[in-house]
Amino acid sequence: MEQTKLYTGYGDKGYTQTLSQKRISKADALIDLIGTLDEFSAAIGIAKTQTGKKDLRKDIEAIEKKMISVMGELAGGKVSVTEDCIRVVEEMTDRYDSGAICDFTQISSTPLSAQLNFARTVIRRAERIGAKVMQTGRIRPLTLVYINRMSDLLYAMARNAQADKAPQIEAEGAVVMQELTLNLAKEISLAVEMRAEQLGKRLVVAITDAGANLMLLHSMTGAYLASCQIAQDKAYTSVALKMPTQTALEESRGGSLDGLGITDRNRLCLLGGGAPLIAGGRIIGGVGVSGGTAEEDTAFAEFAALYLERRLSDCE
Repeated sequence: MEQTKLYTGYGDKGYTQTLSQKRISKADALIDLIGTLDEFSAAIGIAKTQTGKKDLRKDIEAIEKKMISVMGELAGGKVSVTEDCIRVVEEMTDRYDSGAICDFTQISSTPLSAQLNFARTVIRRAERIGAKVMQTGRIRPLTLVYINRMSDLLYAMARNAQADKAPQIEAEGAVVMQELTLNLAKEISLAVEMRAEQLGKRLVVAITDAGANLMLLHSMTGAYLASCQIAQDKAYTSVALKMPTQTALEESRGGSLDGLGITDRNRLCLLGGGAPLIAGGRIIGGVGVSGGTAEEDTAFAEFAALYLERRLSDCE
Protein backbone atom coordinates (compact mmCIF):
# COMPACT_ATOMS: atom_id res chain seq x y z
CA MET A 1 0.00 0.00 0.00
CA GLU A 2 1.37 3.38 -0.99
CA GLN A 3 1.98 5.64 2.01
CA THR A 4 0.03 8.90 2.11
CA LYS A 5 2.32 11.92 1.84
CA LEU A 6 2.18 14.73 4.38
CA TYR A 7 2.78 17.24 1.61
CA THR A 8 0.15 17.50 -1.13
CA GLY A 9 1.18 20.46 -3.24
CA TYR A 10 -2.37 21.81 -3.11
CA GLY A 11 -1.69 24.69 -0.71
CA ASP A 12 1.47 26.22 -2.12
CA LYS A 13 -0.45 28.73 -4.24
CA GLY A 14 -1.83 30.58 -1.23
CA TYR A 15 -5.13 28.69 -0.89
CA THR A 16 -6.35 25.97 1.42
CA GLN A 17 -9.43 23.79 1.79
CA THR A 18 -12.09 23.86 4.52
CA LEU A 19 -15.12 21.67 5.16
CA SER A 20 -17.66 24.26 4.02
CA GLN A 21 -15.62 26.35 1.59
CA LYS A 22 -13.69 24.16 -0.80
CA ARG A 23 -11.00 26.73 -1.58
CA ILE A 24 -10.18 29.78 0.53
CA SER A 25 -7.24 32.18 0.62
CA LYS A 26 -4.72 31.63 3.40
CA ALA A 27 -4.80 35.40 3.87
CA ASP A 28 -8.48 35.21 4.89
CA ALA A 29 -9.23 36.22 8.49
CA LEU A 30 -11.02 32.92 9.08
CA ILE A 31 -7.86 30.96 8.28
CA ASP A 32 -5.90 33.35 10.48
CA LEU A 33 -8.31 32.64 13.33
CA ILE A 34 -8.09 28.86 12.94
CA GLY A 35 -4.30 29.06 12.76
CA THR A 36 -4.14 31.22 15.88
CA LEU A 37 -6.28 28.74 17.83
CA ASP A 38 -3.89 26.01 16.67
CA GLU A 39 -1.00 28.15 17.97
CA PHE A 40 -2.84 28.52 21.27
CA SER A 41 -3.18 24.74 21.57
CA ALA A 42 0.56 24.37 21.02
CA ALA A 43 1.28 27.04 23.66
CA ILE A 44 -0.76 25.35 26.37
CA GLY A 45 0.74 22.03 25.31
CA ILE A 46 4.15 23.38 26.33
CA ALA A 47 2.69 24.51 29.66
CA LYS A 48 1.39 20.99 30.22
CA THR A 49 4.94 19.63 30.08
CA GLN A 50 6.06 22.11 32.77
CA THR A 51 3.70 21.06 35.53
CA GLY A 52 3.43 18.03 37.76
CA LYS A 53 -0.11 18.90 38.86
CA LYS A 54 -2.51 16.23 37.64
CA ASP A 55 -5.55 18.52 37.77
CA LEU A 56 -3.86 21.20 35.67
CA ARG A 57 -2.63 18.66 33.13
CA LYS A 58 -6.12 17.17 32.91
CA ASP A 59 -7.70 20.58 32.37
CA ILE A 60 -5.16 21.52 29.70
CA GLU A 61 -5.77 18.25 27.88
CA ALA A 62 -9.51 18.95 27.96
CA ILE A 63 -8.88 22.42 26.46
CA GLU A 64 -6.64 20.94 23.74
CA LYS A 65 -9.35 18.42 22.81
CA LYS A 66 -12.04 21.11 22.78
CA MET A 67 -9.97 23.41 20.57
CA ILE A 68 -9.86 20.72 17.89
CA SER A 69 -13.65 20.68 17.71
CA VAL A 70 -13.83 24.50 17.85
CA MET A 71 -11.46 24.73 14.88
CA GLY A 72 -13.59 22.13 13.12
CA GLU A 73 -16.69 24.25 13.70
CA LEU A 74 -14.99 27.31 12.24
CA ALA A 75 -13.91 25.28 9.21
CA GLY A 76 -17.54 24.42 8.52
CA GLY A 77 -18.02 21.34 10.68
CA LYS A 78 -20.70 20.67 13.26
CA VAL A 79 -21.45 23.14 16.06
CA SER A 80 -19.11 22.64 19.00
CA VAL A 81 -19.64 25.52 21.43
CA THR A 82 -22.77 25.58 23.61
CA GLU A 83 -23.87 27.52 26.67
CA ASP A 84 -22.71 24.60 28.80
CA CYS A 85 -19.20 24.92 27.35
CA ILE A 86 -19.02 28.54 28.47
CA ARG A 87 -20.36 27.64 31.92
CA VAL A 88 -17.67 24.98 32.34
CA VAL A 89 -14.92 27.43 31.43
CA GLU A 90 -16.31 30.02 33.86
CA GLU A 91 -16.39 27.45 36.67
CA MET A 92 -12.79 26.46 35.93
CA THR A 93 -11.78 30.13 35.95
CA ASP A 94 -13.35 30.66 39.38
CA ARG A 95 -11.57 27.57 40.69
CA TYR A 96 -8.13 28.67 39.51
CA ASP A 97 -8.67 32.29 40.49
CA SER A 98 -9.48 31.28 44.07
CA GLY A 99 -5.96 29.87 44.42
CA ALA A 100 -4.11 32.76 42.79
CA ILE A 101 -1.54 34.51 44.94
CA CYS A 102 0.13 37.10 42.71
CA ASP A 103 -0.78 40.24 40.85
CA PHE A 104 -0.33 40.88 37.12
CA THR A 105 3.20 42.28 37.54
CA GLN A 106 4.38 38.90 38.89
CA ILE A 107 2.53 36.70 36.45
CA SER A 108 5.58 35.61 34.45
CA SER A 109 8.06 35.00 37.26
CA THR A 110 8.13 31.20 36.75
CA PRO A 111 8.43 29.21 33.49
CA LEU A 112 4.96 27.66 33.97
CA SER A 113 3.16 30.91 34.71
CA ALA A 114 5.07 32.64 31.90
CA GLN A 115 4.01 29.97 29.40
CA LEU A 116 0.38 30.14 30.55
CA ASN A 117 0.52 33.91 30.29
CA PHE A 118 1.92 33.59 26.76
CA ALA A 119 -0.96 31.27 25.87
CA ARG A 120 -3.31 33.95 27.23
CA THR A 121 -1.90 36.51 24.79
CA VAL A 122 -2.38 34.07 21.90
CA ILE A 123 -6.03 33.42 22.71
CA ARG A 124 -6.59 37.17 23.12
CA ARG A 125 -5.19 37.63 19.62
CA ALA A 126 -7.59 34.95 18.42
CA GLU A 127 -10.45 36.90 19.98
CA ARG A 128 -9.47 40.06 18.08
CA ILE A 129 -9.31 38.12 14.81
CA GLY A 130 -12.65 36.51 15.66
CA ALA A 131 -14.21 39.96 15.96
CA LYS A 132 -13.18 40.62 12.35
CA VAL A 133 -14.56 37.27 11.21
CA MET A 134 -17.85 38.04 12.93
CA GLN A 135 -18.31 41.03 10.65
CA THR A 136 -18.62 38.57 7.76
CA GLY A 137 -20.96 36.27 9.68
CA ARG A 138 -18.63 33.27 9.68
CA ILE A 139 -18.38 32.81 13.44
CA ARG A 140 -21.24 32.43 15.89
CA PRO A 141 -21.44 35.01 18.69
CA LEU A 142 -21.44 32.19 21.24
CA THR A 143 -18.17 30.86 19.88
CA LEU A 144 -16.56 34.29 20.19
CA VAL A 145 -17.79 34.49 23.79
CA TYR A 146 -16.17 31.11 24.44
CA ILE A 147 -12.83 32.37 23.13
CA ASN A 148 -13.15 35.44 25.37
CA ARG A 149 -13.82 33.29 28.44
CA MET A 150 -10.84 31.11 27.56
CA SER A 151 -8.52 34.13 27.88
CA ASP A 152 -9.91 34.74 31.38
CA LEU A 153 -9.24 31.11 32.26
CA LEU A 154 -5.62 31.28 31.11
CA TYR A 155 -5.08 34.45 33.12
CA ALA A 156 -6.39 32.70 36.24
CA MET A 157 -4.24 29.64 35.54
CA ALA A 158 -1.12 31.78 35.13
CA ARG A 159 -1.74 33.58 38.43
CA ASN A 160 -2.53 30.29 40.15
CA ALA A 161 0.76 28.80 38.96
CA GLN A 162 2.54 31.14 41.38
CA ALA A 163 1.10 29.12 44.26
CA ASP A 164 3.48 26.21 43.60
CA LYS A 165 5.68 25.92 46.67
CA ALA A 166 9.39 25.23 46.57
CA PRO A 167 10.51 22.47 48.98
CA GLN A 168 11.08 23.85 52.50
CA ILE A 169 11.84 22.64 56.02
CA GLU A 170 11.51 24.25 59.43
CA ALA A 171 14.75 24.76 61.37
CA GLU A 172 15.00 26.60 64.68
CA GLY A 173 11.82 28.51 63.97
CA ALA A 174 12.95 29.78 60.58
CA VAL A 175 12.03 28.63 57.09
CA VAL A 176 15.07 27.51 55.12
CA MET A 177 15.54 25.80 51.80
CA GLN A 178 16.18 22.08 51.50
CA GLU A 179 18.88 20.78 49.21
CA LEU A 180 18.46 22.03 45.67
CA THR A 181 16.03 19.73 43.85
CA LEU A 182 16.27 18.68 40.22
CA ASN A 183 12.83 20.14 39.51
CA LEU A 184 13.89 23.54 40.83
CA ALA A 185 17.16 23.32 38.87
CA LYS A 186 15.12 22.66 35.73
CA GLU A 187 12.90 25.63 36.53
CA ILE A 188 15.89 27.93 36.92
CA SER A 189 17.46 26.76 33.65
CA LEU A 190 14.16 27.19 31.78
CA ALA A 191 13.86 30.72 33.13
CA VAL A 192 17.36 31.50 31.84
CA GLU A 193 16.53 29.94 28.47
CA MET A 194 13.38 32.03 28.11
CA ARG A 195 15.39 35.15 28.93
CA ALA A 196 18.05 34.15 26.40
CA GLU A 197 15.41 33.55 23.72
CA GLN A 198 14.10 37.07 24.25
CA LEU A 199 17.61 38.46 23.71
CA GLY A 200 18.48 36.17 20.80
CA LYS A 201 21.24 34.28 22.63
CA ARG A 202 22.15 30.60 22.51
CA LEU A 203 23.47 29.44 25.86
CA VAL A 204 24.49 26.45 27.93
CA VAL A 205 23.36 26.47 31.58
CA ALA A 206 24.99 24.21 34.16
CA ILE A 207 23.67 23.82 37.71
CA THR A 208 25.45 22.05 40.56
CA ASP A 209 24.45 21.11 44.08
CA ALA A 210 26.09 22.48 47.24
CA GLY A 211 28.98 20.06 46.78
CA ALA A 212 29.67 21.38 43.26
CA ASN A 213 28.41 18.12 41.73
CA LEU A 214 26.69 18.57 38.39
CA MET A 215 22.90 18.28 38.61
CA LEU A 216 21.77 19.62 35.26
CA LEU A 217 23.35 20.59 31.94
CA HIS A 218 20.95 22.53 29.72
CA SER A 219 22.15 23.28 26.18
CA MET A 220 20.08 25.45 23.87
CA THR A 221 19.95 24.60 20.18
CA GLY A 222 22.81 26.34 18.39
CA ALA A 223 24.98 26.86 21.49
CA TYR A 224 28.75 26.49 21.20
CA LEU A 225 30.06 22.99 21.88
CA ALA A 226 32.82 24.45 24.08
CA SER A 227 30.18 26.13 26.25
CA CYS A 228 29.14 22.76 27.71
CA GLN A 229 32.40 22.37 29.63
CA ILE A 230 32.87 26.08 30.30
CA ALA A 231 29.42 26.39 31.89
CA GLN A 232 30.14 23.42 34.16
CA ASP A 233 33.48 24.89 35.24
CA LYS A 234 31.87 28.24 36.02
CA ALA A 235 29.21 26.60 38.18
CA TYR A 236 31.88 24.55 39.97
CA THR A 237 34.05 27.62 40.57
CA SER A 238 31.21 29.69 42.02
CA VAL A 239 30.58 27.01 44.64
CA ALA A 240 34.22 26.10 45.25
CA LEU A 241 35.21 29.76 45.86
CA LYS A 242 31.83 30.78 47.32
CA MET A 243 31.55 33.81 45.07
CA PRO A 244 30.54 34.78 41.51
CA THR A 245 33.25 33.97 38.97
CA GLN A 246 33.41 37.62 37.94
CA THR A 247 34.22 38.52 41.55
CA ALA A 248 36.84 35.77 41.67
CA LEU A 249 38.45 37.22 38.55
CA GLU A 250 38.63 40.66 40.11
CA GLU A 251 39.99 39.26 43.39
CA SER A 252 42.71 37.38 41.51
CA ARG A 253 44.11 40.69 40.32
CA GLY A 254 45.52 42.12 43.51
CA GLY A 255 42.69 41.12 45.82
CA SER A 256 42.17 38.27 48.26
CA LEU A 257 42.80 35.72 45.50
CA ASP A 258 45.83 37.52 44.07
CA GLY A 259 47.78 35.25 41.78
CA LEU A 260 45.11 32.57 41.51
CA GLY A 261 45.33 30.96 38.12
CA ILE A 262 44.72 27.51 36.73
CA THR A 263 44.54 25.21 39.74
CA ASP A 264 42.30 22.50 41.17
CA ARG A 265 42.88 20.11 38.24
CA ASN A 266 42.14 22.95 35.79
CA ARG A 267 38.53 23.19 36.96
CA LEU A 268 38.60 26.77 38.23
CA CYS A 269 37.23 29.12 35.60
CA LEU A 270 37.80 32.83 36.18
CA LEU A 271 35.40 34.01 33.49
CA GLY A 272 32.21 35.92 34.17
CA GLY A 273 29.09 33.76 34.14
CA GLY A 274 29.13 31.73 37.34
CA ALA A 275 27.20 32.49 40.53
CA PRO A 276 26.41 30.64 43.75
CA LEU A 277 22.75 29.85 44.43
CA ILE A 278 21.87 30.98 47.93
CA ALA A 279 18.89 30.24 50.16
CA GLY A 280 18.49 30.89 53.85
CA GLY A 281 21.94 32.47 53.97
CA ARG A 282 23.73 29.36 52.70
CA ILE A 283 24.94 28.14 49.33
CA ILE A 284 22.69 25.36 48.02
CA GLY A 285 24.25 25.15 44.57
CA GLY A 286 25.85 27.03 41.73
CA VAL A 287 24.97 28.11 38.22
CA GLY A 288 27.25 28.53 35.25
CA VAL A 289 26.28 30.17 31.97
CA SER A 290 28.31 30.21 28.75
CA GLY A 291 27.58 31.36 25.22
CA GLY A 292 27.70 35.15 25.29
CA THR A 293 30.28 37.74 26.19
CA ALA A 294 31.66 37.77 29.74
CA GLU A 295 29.29 40.62 30.58
CA GLU A 296 26.30 38.82 29.07
CA ASP A 297 27.08 35.53 30.81
CA THR A 298 27.50 37.38 34.11
CA ALA A 299 24.11 39.03 33.65
CA PHE A 300 22.46 35.67 32.91
CA ALA A 301 24.03 34.06 35.98
CA GLU A 302 22.87 36.97 38.15
CA PHE A 303 19.42 36.58 36.62
CA ALA A 304 19.38 32.89 37.62
CA ALA A 305 20.41 33.68 41.20
CA LEU A 306 17.81 36.46 41.42
CA TYR A 307 15.17 34.16 39.96
CA LEU A 308 15.82 31.66 42.76
CA GLU A 309 15.65 34.44 45.36
CA ARG A 310 12.31 35.69 44.07
CA ARG A 311 11.01 32.15 43.66
CA LEU A 312 11.67 31.45 47.32
CA SER A 313 10.25 34.78 48.47
CA ASP A 314 6.97 33.88 46.74
CA CYS A 315 6.79 30.79 48.97
CA GLU A 316 7.21 32.63 52.27
